[in-house]
Parts: sequence; C-alpha cells; structure tokens
Amino acid sequence: MTAAHDLTTTEAPTTLRLSTPTSAEVVQLPWTALRRSEFNPRREFDDKALFELATDIYHKGVLQNLVVRPHPTEPGAYELAAGERRYRAVGLLVEGLEVVDDQGGASELLKVPDGFTVPCRVQPMTDQELVEIAITENFQREDVTPLEEADGFSRLVGLGMKPDEIAVRSGREVRLVEQRLTLAAGLGKEGRKLLLDKKINVAQAQVIAQTTGELKKHLVKLVRDNPRHYSADQLRKLTTEGRILVSDALFDVDTSGLQVVEDLWGITPAYFKDAQKAQALQLAAIEAQAQVDRDSGKWKFVDVVQGSYVESVPWREYDSYGPQELRGVVYMFNVSGQMHRHEGVVRKSDAQAAEKARQSAHRAESRAATAPEDRPVRDAAHKVGQEARARVLWGSLVNDPKRCLALTVQGLFEAASEVKVRVDVAPSLSAPLPEVVALVRRWTTERPDLFQTHKEGTMVNGPYGPKLHAALMDLSTDDLLSLLAYHMHDSLHHWSSFSLSGRPGELAVHVAGEIGADVRLTQEWEVSAEYLNAYTIPQLTALAATMPQGCQPSIAPGVSKKELIARIVEVAPKLREAGWVPDVVRFTR
Repeated sequence: MTAAHDLTTTEAPTTLRLSTPTSAEVVQLPWTALRRSEFNPRREFDDKALFELATDIYHKGVLQNLVVRPHPTEPGAYELAAGERRYRAVGLLVEGLEVVDDQGGASELLKVPDGFTVPCRVQPMTDQELVEIAITENFQREDVTPLEEADGFSRLVGLGMKPDEIAVRSGREVRLVEQRLTLAAGLGKEGRKLLLDKKINVAQAQVIAQTTGELKKHLVKLVRDNPRHYSADQLRKLTTEGRILVSDALFDVDTSGLQVVEDLWGITPAYFKDAQKAQALQLAAIEAQAQVDRDSGKWKFVDVVQGSYVESVPWREYDSYGPQELRGVVYMFNVSGQMHRHEGVVRKSDAQAAEKARQSAHRAESRAATAPEDRPVRDAAHKVGQEARARVLWGSLVNDPKRCLALTVQGLFEAASEVKVRVDVAPSLSAPLPEVVALVRRWTTERPDLFQTHKEGTMVNGPYGPKLHAALMDLSTDDLLSLLAYHMHDSLHHWSSFSLSGRPGELAVHVAGEIGADVRLTQEWEVSAEYLNAYTIPQLTALAATMPQGCQPSIAPGVSKKELIARIVEVAPKLREAGWVPDVVRFTR
C-alpha cells in the first residue's frame, strides 16, 4: 500500500458507519480539530500496521473512541490522550490511501472528506493525568518498545510522580521502573539510536545507560563495531571489574606513583594497574571535594554515597527538589571510580520531619487564631470515622462478590480510580472483620489442599503456578467470585496517616448507599471515649447539641472534659438505638 497525494477522490460517507456513542461524554469531533500530544511517549508506528488499520476503519468505521482534552493553548482544538494510532490511520484516509492489487488488478483509492469525524471522549485532565492515560494505553499494546516505556516513566517523574507510585499505577515492579528510568536518563543519543535500530538489545542498553564519560563512549564503540561479540554480561564485566580509568581520576595522576596501562591500539581507555590504590585515592579526592562543600556552610548536608548508577541519587532516600533550607549535596560514586555531584537535593527524612513540624506549627497557629468551638476536630476522631466506614463497607462487600467483580473491572478501566486494584496493602483495621474470618474459615476448612491460614482473617494459597491454576479452574464460578471478594472487598475507601480528615470518595458513598452500608453504620457504630477524646470541650458541647432529643447528656457549666466525655458515653447505647452518627463518621462528601 502507498499513500496517494493527488488522486481523484472517491465517494465516501462522512462518518463511515461509526459506532453509536454509549456515553454522554463521547461526541463526534472532526479529525482536523485533533492535535497530537507532546506528552505521548510513543514515537514509533509501524507503517504496515497503520495501513491495515486505515483500511479497516474505512470499511467498518472507528469502533473504539479516542480520549482527548480541550487543547490548553488552541481554542476549539483537542489534544489526544489515547488513540494516536487511530488518529494517524484516519489521517492516511484524509490524505488518500491507494491500495494496490498485488496480482496486477486495478488499484483502489480509499479517501474520506476533510470533515471526517471520529468518536472522542472529551474530559478535562491535567498533564500528569494525560501522560498516565497515554502510557496506560501503550501498556496494553504488545509492540510498545522499552525505550518508549522508559520515556513515558520519565515524563511521569518530571510531573512529580515517584517510582513506587508509577509501579502501582502501571502494574510493573518497582525495580523495572527504576531500570527504565535509568535507560531514559543515561542511554545517550548514540545509544538510543543503536537500540532503536535494533543493533543492541535492552540488556546491553541497560548496562550502557549506567555508565558515564569515557567508559560510556568506550562501551558504545564496542557494541557499535562488534554488537554480537559483546553481550550484556560481557559489558557488565567491563564496568564492574574495578578498573579506574585515568580519564575519571580526580587526583593528581603524575604524583600518585600509579602505573598506567595503555592500549597501544587505542581500543581500551587507559586505566590504573593498581586498582585498589587508585580506588583509595579516588575516594580521598571525592571526600576532599565534599569537605570543601561542608566548609562553605551553603548546604544543609553533604553526603558521599556509593551506588551502581552515579547519574541519579537513590530515590528512596533523596528527592531532587524541596525547601531551600533543606537542600544539600550528594556525591555519587561507583566501584569504577566514576563520580557525579548532585547539588540541591533534599533528604526525604529531613523533608518529612520539616513537613511534620510545619503542620504542627500551622495547627498551633490555627488554634490560637480560631475560637475553640470552630477548630477542626483532631485526626484521632477522623481515624475512628475512617475505620468505622471501612468496617461496614468492606464487611458488606465481602458478601457481595458480583459488586467486587464490578469494582475490579471499573478499577482496571479507569486511569484514576477510587478502586485500588493494584495496591498491595489496604489500611489496617483494629480487629479482623467477622465476615472475612468466616469466609477464611470456610475455605481453609473445606479446601485445606488449596488454602491455609496462619493469622485470623487471612489465608494463603498452598499450590502455586500451573497447579494452583488447574485447581482454580475446577472451582465453580460462585466459588471464584467468593475468592475474588476475599481479595477485593477492601479495594474501595482507602486512607493514609496523611489524609485522615479526607472525606470518603464519591464512588464509596454511592456503593455504601447501594449495598446498605450507610444504614448498617447507623445500626452498628457506637460513640466511644477514644473518639470523643479528639474533641475540645466547646466541640463536645456543640457535638452534644446534634444528638436527638431524649439522648442528650446533661452538661453543667464548668464541667471538665473527662466528666463531659463520661456523660456522653453513658448515653451511647441510646444514641446507637436512635441511629445517631456524627458527620465525621457518616458516608458524606
């Protein structure tokens, strides 16, 4: 097939039997109003596959909608988040696509009008959300390249996401995400070309990406000239055998007394014969540079850290941004003596401590400036509310496998969902749910060959791999749904220690109403001293005023907080019987 530019246009319908939109968000937009996004990490598109897709679209229409957002700088235009292959395929048809008969018959021109429309789901989204959607779509394709994946991850990091967050969102292992980020940052222009041209494989590229300077140039030259003679293991050996290259030396080579080994043919960079002494001198030189930074008084800290990759700092310990007063310097070095100085980084532990202190100071300032009755309730009460909602919601969901299945599907489809399908650990509860305990007891009693329990309310599988798969295939659909509910009942309504005061999500409130968890909360929840202790005396007085008539405690002027809490706890059974639940605990937005 070849694209035709000046061919006679054949008649074609304007929309070519497009599928009917199934959502109010899906609208028909002219192809000319769509714009490619610079945030899409994908750069390579197979011409043959595009031609085949264009032919399919001509005869069947665009069967899957594109996802777009209003263009941020061009009024009336829309920026693509997902569906660039379909966009490009339609572009071929707008331009005119000539299908040549391989048997010598007449060629056929496939062409659509410039006003051809395509189904698009239009939704506002941030740059980060757009990148997430674009990358998620690419993940679902088998032909996405590791470099495209790496560039996508790199864009997410640039928008503020951490590697562990990317791993959760993408379903990848954290280690793979780190490797891809290294690939994106360190492969270099020539290394990228070798990988794109398939002159080297991903494993070789990964080794090259972890090197710098002369060593990187040397490895690139080796694989470019002799790609089959240098496997990833051989390249890795060259980088880890402990040689210190003369070009990387930070000390005075002439006065060091070290013997230099030079390749007469210029293939291997010059290195020091006594690697151990060279490493010692190199580390001393790095420490001397670090001491100059310490003595300058400009930095909060100066760390010297050994690692395999010197171009970036360990993300678990450091951030590349943060408050000015917390910024420091990290000298990264490896066993080959390569060093990189990272300026302006922040220790995560310092940032967390500073944020905790800031929040504490802000709370103190707010308390000083706010009347006692108007102050926000402390996090301890919100934590009680979060767990109370979770207990009734999760306890109901564990016996509703169909809804758990629906939530699973929803979580897999939605790029930013309340449903935490790929999160390993849900917030812990103070005690196991009775419904979960009963389910676990049933499975571990009836099928001990499949499941065992070592802790109340949890179970683990015995067989693995093909054996487990075969055993699961022998189960009924209802049994599989029961097991799904075991894993998915706590996928909705998550919180953390940093968001205790957050209200339940819109979906959680909806599901709670659908399955009666909101009513169950009014029947089961009972106010406690632990909950009330998070309130001030004015707040407790205001809280008591919201209680039903006949259940309100008698409050005398000047009563102490301890006595006031005791009086409320006395009427707790009546409040429970009346179905009273404070706003902090309710399923409300």
